[in-house]
Amino acid sequence: MTRQAWVAVSVGALVGLTWAAGLRAWMAQLSGDESAVSGLTLVLILLPGAAVGGVLGRAAERRAQGHPPTRWLMLAPTLLTVALLDPEIFTALLRTGEGSGALLVVATALTGGVALSSRRWTTARVTALVVWGLGMMAVTFIGTMAGPASTARGVWVCLLGGSLMLVLSVASTLPHQQGSLQDGALTWVGAAAGFAWAGSLRGFMAEIVGDGSNASWLGTFGWVLLPGTLAGALLGWAERERRRGRPHRVLVWSPLLFGAVLLPGLTDLGALLEDGIGGGAIAVPIMLVVGAFALAACQVWVRLVCTIVFVAALSVWSITATAVGGAEFAVNTPYGAWATILYFGLLVTGALATSLPLRSAPHRVRPSAATAAAPPAEEVAP
Repeated sequence: MTRQAWVAVSVGALVGLTWAAGLRAWMAQLSGDESAVSGLTLVLILLPGAAVGGVLGRAAERRAQGHPPTRWLMLAPTLLTVALLDPEIFTALLRTGEGSGALLVVATALTGGVALSSRRWTTARVTALVVWGLGMMAVTFIGTMAGPASTARGVWVCLLGGSLMLVLSVASTLPHQQGSLQDGALTWVGAAAGFAWAGSLRGFMAEIVGDGSNASWLGTFGWVLLPGTLAGALLGWAERERRRGRPHRVLVWSPLLFGAVLLPGLTDLGALLEDGIGGGAIAVPIMLVVGAFALAACQVWVRLVCTIVFVAALSVWSITATAVGGAEFAVNTPYGAWATILYFGLLVTGALATSLPLRSAPHRVRPSAATAAAPPAEEVAP
């Protein structure tokens, strides 16, 4: 493979790994006190997620190069069924139906890839659209296991599952040569991805707090999920404009919308940073912006300085994880490894998305005047 292909596969694997870690955070909210992380979590959930992301990254690179679609790449989501290789999970699936969630996720992703990528209304597309819609509803409303749909917690978990599934469905369109999800849809895709990112971050926060974690309409939705959705939408719109040759570099500051949580505390600056929540609201978006400049700043020295700062900020978690969350957050334990992967993955993928407004507009080959004036080949008289 070319260097460009390796980059696409690596980025896809990172995004897939983060997606799977976010999915595990969603599963933890569904299971409640019964949730447990083991070495199998890393092998049967996180690694397959990374593999799916890598394959879809390869598909995206092939599509960008104009290569014809490869059917086996379209089957990438089936790698998530590797969890059924665990004899206990497979036995539970046969006896009680437990473990069927992996099959539901795969079926929804596969049909979503077909339904969202087709341009014509065919029987196959309508069938896929119906199955995909039912799958999306099932994954979304499973969230009521964490709390009633009338509560902030229940709605957050429901929408987290739905948004993660929507992101995977959109990604599953990449192996298809052409799709109906064109540049105009990037704003909406960005909003969904932003919600999934912020919802997964909220899941990470819940793991740190433990039993004392409470979801509220203002705290969870107003200060975490809404800013994440808006930032994602702005970055999606920035990518759409960049592709059209109109980059908006100022939108690199979109993650600072998370700083809205600081507004109620401006009257009491002492209490603002008392429990660290205000500090986190400042640190996380700043890290995303710093990471974006490390990836895509024009000046080499700016990239170098920002890279050092970003890596140093990431390393702080490795040093303070047990102090923040307790002994179980040690990075050499399965639980700590998962939490670290989720945290690092969110920050790195967030920085990648935030860097989009800084990237130069793609070069487009413009047809010559003679080519533009010439009629299509099928209209030329013999």
